[in-house]
Amino acid sequence: MSPEAKPPSETVPFGLAGFRGETLRGAERAVHTGLLPDPMQRAAEGTPLREAVSRLTSRVMWEGVGPVLLKVHRTRSLGERLLSLARRSRARSEWDAARFLTAAGMSVPEPLAFGEQRRACLLHTSFYAARFLEGMRTVLVALPEQEAGKRVLLHERTALLVRGLHDLGFDHRDLHAGNVMCGPGPGEACRLVITDLHRSSFGGEVGTRSRRRGVAQWLYSLREDLDATGRRAWLRTYLAGAPGLETWCSVVEARMARLERTRRRSRGRRCLLESTVYTRDIGAGWGARRRDFSIERLEHILAAHAAGREPGRPGFLRTSRKGVVTLHGDIVVKERHDERLLHRLRDRVLPKRHADGYRNAHMLGVLGAGTAMPRAYVRRAGRSYTLYENIGHLTRLDHLVREAYRGSDRALQVRLREASAAWLGGLHREGIYHGDLKGVHVLVGPVGDGFEFKLIDTDHMRFERGAVLPRRRIKNLAQLAASISTRVTRTERLRWYRRYLVAAGVREDERATARSVADGLARKIVVVDEPIE
Repeated sequence: MSPEAKPPSETVPFGLAGFRGETLRGAERAVHTGLLPDPMQRAAEGTPLREAVSRLTSRVMWEGVGPVLLKVHRTRSLGERLLSLARRSRARSEWDAARFLTAAGMSVPEPLAFGEQRRACLLHTSFYAARFLEGMRTVLVALPEQEAGKRVLLHERTALLVRGLHDLGFDHRDLHAGNVMCGPGPGEACRLVITDLHRSSFGGEVGTRSRRRGVAQWLYSLREDLDATGRRAWLRTYLAGAPGLETWCSVVEARMARLERTRRRSRGRRCLLESTVYTRDIGAGWGARRRDFSIERLEHILAAHAAGREPGRPGFLRTSRKGVVTLHGDIVVKERHDERLLHRLRDRVLPKRHADGYRNAHMLGVLGAGTAMPRAYVRRAGRSYTLYENIGHLTRLDHLVREAYRGSDRALQVRLREASAAWLGGLHREGIYHGDLKGVHVLVGPVGDGFEFKLIDTDHMRFERGAVLPRRRIKNLAQLAASISTRVTRTERLRWYRRYLVAAGVREDERATARSVADGLARKIVVVDEPIE
C-alpha cells in the first residue's frame, strides 16, 4: 500500500488560560468557548466513553464543528511531571502522529486541536480533540457481524493496512483490533480508520523486529476470530509474496503466547490498584474493592460480620485459630486474625500476605477458571477481611463423589470421573496450582449434562509460566486422593488418572507416579467414608 500524500490542513497556535497548543484554522473559537479554561470539566459534561485514573475520554459538542472526541490527560505524580521534561505529552504525540498520517493520505479521525498546561515547565494537563466518528465501530466489534466471505475480505484489508503503516515508517506500538474503527458496509468496502496514536513513532524505517511485534499484537487481539490457519492466511497477505512465511508464523505465535502471559500478569495485579474496575477507596484501612460494590455496602457487611463473629450469631459459618467466616446474603466474609504471637509478628512485618486469597481468586477469574469471585479486601486494626461472592449452593466434591459411589447410577459416576479428571488436568496444563487441593476446597454444580468446578480457599496458589511442575502435580494428586472416600475403587482411580494425563498433556510412567502418590498418601489422613471437614 502506498498512500498518496496530500498537504496538511493549516493550523494556528494558541495560548489561553495557561494552555498552549495548536488548532485547525477555523476551529479557534470552538476551542476557546467549548473547551477552555477547564478541559476536564468540559469532558465530564459530555458523554463519557472511557475513564481511567488519569485520563477521561468523552464525546462533546462544539458549536460550528459538531461532535468531537475529547481526550484529557492529567499527570498523577511528581515523577510523571519530571518525565514530561524529556518527552512529549500524549496529546502532543497523538496530534503529531495524526497530522503525519493525514498528510500521507491514511485515514484517521480529523485532528482538531491539542493543548498543554505546564507550570515551571512541568506538565499538569493536556488535551487532544478530533472529529468524532459517528456510526463507526471497532474492527473487533464489526467482524462477527460480517458474512463469512466478507469477513475474509476485511481481514485481508487489515493486513494491507498494517503493511501500509509499516512501509510508511509508522510504528503504532498499540496496534490491536480495538484501535482501528470500521465504517458501515461489507468487508471489502467499509472505511477503516486508525485511532489511539499517542504511543506511536514515525519518520524512520520500521525494522523487522518492530513489524513482528506489531503484527503479533494485532493477531493476538483477533485470537477469538482467527485460528492458526486464518493467521497464516493473514500473514501471507501482509508479506505480499515476500519470503520467510514459516519464520514469521513461528515467531508471531511465540510472541502471541508471550502477550497472553503478560496479559494475565497485568490483569492479575489490577485488583489492588486504581482502575476502571477496582478502587482503593475503602474508607479506613488499606485494601481495594470493585467499583460496582459500593463502600456503603462494604461498611454494612463488615459491621454485620463484627456482630456475628461468635457461634450462634446470625450469619456465623465457622471459626478456627486463624480467623472467622460469616455469611451475609450473597457475600461471604473471611477474616484472618491469628492469635499466636509468632504469626501476629509475621503479620506486622508482611501485612499484605493475607491479600493473597483475594489476588489469587481474581487471577482465577482472569484465567477463566471457576472460583468464588472476590468483591473487596480490607485490612484494618491488624485484621484482614476478604469478601467473596457466596457459592454455597454448590456441592463439595468429596460429598458429591461419596453420594455418587454410594448409589448405583453408573452413568453419573462415569460423568463425574471424566469431568473432574479433565478439569484438574486442564488446570495443571495451564500452570494453575492450588496448594491445598482437597475435596472440601472444590465446589461442584451441574451444567447441562456435565459439571462446573470452582476452587475456594485460594490463599496458597501459584500460577506458573508453563505447566505445573511434576512434584506439585503429584502433591495435588495425593491431596485429592486422600480426601476422596475409599468407596472409589483403585480401578476407578486408575481410570480417573489416565483421563487426567490426557487432559494435562503429559506422558509419564504410571507405576512410578503411583508410587510417588502413595508416598504422599502415607503422610496424610485418608478419608474412609465420611469426609474430613
